Formats: sequence, structure tokens, C-alpha cells
Amino acid sequence: MHASSNTGSPNKALILTAGLLVITGTAAAMASQPIMGPPIAIGETGAAVADPLVPVPAETPCVVTLYTASSTTGTFDDYANHPFSYTPPAACHGPWNKVVFKADYHVTTGRQFDRTASVWIGGTNIYFGTTQEPSAARAPSWHVERDVTNLASLLMSPQPGNTALYNIYNSTYNGSITGGAELDFYPATPEFPAPRVPDQVLSLSSDPAGVYANINTDGAPLSRTFTLPTNIDRAYLDVIAQPQSGDEFWYSCGPDTYIDLTGCGGTAFREAEVSIDGKPAGIVPISGWVFTGGVDPYLWRPIPGVQTLDFEPYQVNITPFAGLLDNGQPHTISVSVVTGDPTFKNNSQYFATAATLVLYQDRAATQLTGALTQDSDSGIHPVQSNTANPDGVHFALAVTSRHSLVTRGYLDTPHGRVPSNVVQDVRFGNSQLIVASNSQFEQDIQQTSSSSQRSYGRPYDGSPANTTTNWSFPLDMDINLLVASDGSETQATTVNQNYSRQYSEGGPGGHFASSRSQSDNAADTLNFDANGAFTGPTGQQASQGYTFTDSRGACYSRSVSAVAGAVTQVTDGSACQAHVRGH
Repeated sequence: MHASSNTGSPNKALILTAGLLVITGTAAAMASQPIMGPPIAIGETGAAVADPLVPVPAETPCVVTLYTASSTTGTFDDYANHPFSYTPPAACHGPWNKVVFKADYHVTTGRQFDRTASVWIGGTNIYFGTTQEPSAARAPSWHVERDVTNLASLLMSPQPGNTALYNIYNSTYNGSITGGAELDFYPATPEFPAPRVPDQVLSLSSDPAGVYANINTDGAPLSRTFTLPTNIDRAYLDVIAQPQSGDEFWYSCGPDTYIDLTGCGGTAFREAEVSIDGKPAGIVPISGWVFTGGVDPYLWRPIPGVQTLDFEPYQVNITPFAGLLDNGQPHTISVSVVTGDPTFKNNSQYFATAATLVLYQDRAATQLTGALTQDSDSGIHPVQSNTANPDGVHFALAVTSRHSLVTRGYLDTPHGRVPSNVVQDVRFGNSQLIVASNSQFEQDIQQTSSSSQRSYGRPYDGSPANTTTNWSFPLDMDINLLVASDGSETQATTVNQNYSRQYSEGGPGGHFASSRSQSDNAADTLNFDANGAFTGPTGQQASQGYTFTDSRGACYSRSVSAVAGAVTQVTDGSACQAHVRGH
């Protein structure tokens, strides 16, 4: 759970979010499907995002209801797991062209914190996100979608399920949260065939139904030991690490010596590390998510931050380890979150973490042999630069990091020796200018975070020979609290988020490239009288944009703007005109 301050605002509700993901190794084989955004009404005050719905073929899906909002399972007025049972669709046995997870959530009027929401089937994470906050006159509803086709092998058989949305519900925090969820299965057709999907889907969660693990920053990792199939030829790990408690505002933290200024320690550097049997196997940058109670709840009404309602997993290619994993022995896969600060003392700073192992197997062999031939890790060496001005008012805190990892391996297969190489390069920088006087506290945060992951080999099954993923998630935030001579106060906050992901692949199956960018810009000022009573917000405005293009000519773009807590403009397609002309 995470909690944040609440102030009231007159609002209503309606709208949505969705993810647009590339399934590894299948993009070049898939026919184009239309990408559309959901309707957003001018004047909407509940929830509005620019994200598209998951594109689907023009076929009627088989729908499996996981639970409904009117059921006990879908009523989240307690701090407990809510189990359910999953059964595959009787009328659609598979294989499937696409499987889409859909959920609808609602919060009643009243006071309620933003809450973490997750859905699991067979121990595997299906959805992970947070909720929109309500107000005394505003009851948000929103819709989320996720393409879960790559989990198809898991969904072929009945599984226990769990939905976790831990909510404190009482006379004070009286916003009741409900939600329903379903899976839509689209049968494969000649025009829209079934893609190659992982043969095995395994969760690092130890719960058979599934639940995230809370791992302390710089503490014990999330780990699970597996004895895996002996014919693995490709392997990936999908990771979600959500900051919680003392790390919810990790991007604003400072070194422990300045914790009285920043409120949390360990510097502002965080990074997730993947290891296999203690060997470095992958680097996961921490996403710059900000929840809807973050800093100032009015910033996120009705437009939340980038991916706030629907977190996107970060995928690490661990295929160079396949030769090791195929030896029939137990292997331990771990995920940790680190600061690299030897002085850091953990104070309830942790991450809610989910990790899913997806495996492709060589169907022409029962046993593959091979080896990991290189595992070169530059290590975690963040560099700090901290300055306190002699005036005792002005401070400059900075931390930078560059972390690279090269893994190489090979497999001896019926098709010959197949090499695998993965190169990761992750860069991070966070600088903060802080003013701390009797009449002002300002924290100006400029953060950059980017990663590049390149893999190359010599595949034999139509999978990509070369892939490159470039990822970035910078965050700029300025919080400026001023105290006037009469004792009244204002807190002016501006936030800018910009997410981008460029992906390309080439090989026997052809070439494919896609590009996605998301942005969110918000501003608001909170006003308090001399007695400390909240008198309302001023200057409340926000905008969000989403653009997706690919090498087959597909394009989607939408921008949404809001002023004073209500949507004022929705613009579709403006970024697609030049893209369409170029194809």
C-alpha cells in the first residue's frame, strides 16, 4: 500500500488507459490491426488519459469474466487478497491471435488514498497499476487494458487467481473501490494467425494464485529457485518494481546526511538488478511513475501521470544464460533494488515487485547443451556531488550513474551452434536545487533515466537475429512552498514526464520497428490561509500526449488537455499525418 495526502475537489468520472506492447519475436509476423482511442467527453472530471485501446482483429472474442464489480471479489473495502478461479473459454480452445485483459474500476465520492491494484492468474502478474483518487463530489471511473497474448500457454488450463487492491475503508477514508475484470480471447484466423508465444510462463511469486513481493531497498531480493525444461532456447524476465512507503518519492531523496531536507535517504538513485545463481543477468531502470496522490492531488485531476493507472513491465533478455538453465539443475533467479550508497540506512523504503519468467523451447530437441561464456558487469558506482551553501539556505544535490552489462553464451542444437549476445547500457542522473528558509522551501528536481538493450545471434526458427530497445523516462518536478508575511502559504508545483520506447528487430522473419512516446505536463498551486486551512487550488492545468508509429505504417496519436479539473480539449491524429504520407 502507499498513502498520500488528500484534499477535496468537486469532480465526476469516466475514462481510461491502455498499454501498447510489442511481443518479443512476433511483431514482424503479425498483420496490422487498427489502433483506436476510447471516447473522452469534454468536461470530463473523473479520469482521462491519451492511451489507446489494445488493437484487436475484426473478430468476435470469447469473453471469460474473472470477477464482477458487484461481487465480493470485486469489492475492495478491506485489506485482503481476493481470490477467484480462472477457466479457459470452452468455445475458443486456442491457439489465439490475441488475448486482452480488461478491467473497469470505480471509486465513490469521499476521501481515499491512491491504492495499488494488481491481478494475477496462476501466480503470474496480469495487471499492475494504481487507482485514481476521489473527492467529496468526484467519483472517478476508469478502464484499463493490457495485451497478454504472450501468457497464452499459462491460460490454456484452469488456474487459481487473485486480485489484490488493499484498501483502508472506514468513516474517515470512505471512498469505496469496486472493479470487474475479464479476458477476451480472439481466435486465430488465416488473416490473423496465432503468433509464436512463450512455451513456459513462470512467476517469481511464491503464491500459487499470485501476489507481489515487498522488497526492501538495498535489502533481501525477490528470489525463486526453478528446475527448468532442458530445451530452452530463448529466455526473458519481465519486471515491475513499484516504489512504496519511504521510497514512493524516491526521485526526491537525498543522501542520508541531508535526510532532514529531503525526507528520505539513499540519494535519488534507484536501480533494479537481476541475477541468476548470483551472477549479474540484467539491469532494470526504475520508472518515474507518480501516483494520483503524489505531491498535490490536484495535479492529477482528471489526467493522471504517465502509466500511473497501468504500469508497463521492463523486459530483460537473459537468453545468454540458456545453456546454463538447460542443465537440469536448480537455478535461482533474483530481483533486488539498490541505491549504491554504502551509507544508506533503510527506513521502510521498499518496492512492490513482480517478475515473470517467459521461456521459448526448441520443439525439435529435448535436451540442449551450451554455456555462458561472458558475464561482464561494470558494477554500480553512482557518483555524488553535494554542496551546501554557507548561507545555510541553498543546497545542490546530484547523483549520476552509468551501468553496463555484457552477457554472451551459446547453445548446441540440432540446427548447429547458436550464439546469443546481450549488451545493456543504463544511464541515470538526478540533480536537485533546494532552497530552505523560514519563508520558502523549494525543491527543483531534474532527472534523466535511459537504457539501451541490444541482442544479436543466429536464430533458426524465424525469431529476430538482432533486436534493439531504447528506453527513457525523464522526470522534471519543481515544488515551491512560500510563506507570506501574514502567515498564509502557497505551494506551486509543476511536473513534466516524458516516456519513450524505440524498438527494432531484424532476421529471418523480416524487419520491424516501432516508436512510442508519452508525455504528461501538470501544474497547480495549493493555497492555505494564516490558520493553515486549505482554501483551494489555483492555476490547475494538465496535458497528456501519446504517439505510436511502426514500420508497417500504423500510427496513433492523441493529446488531452484539462483546466480547473475538467477536460477542455481532445485532439486525435495530429502526429500521424506526416507518418501516413511517408508510407
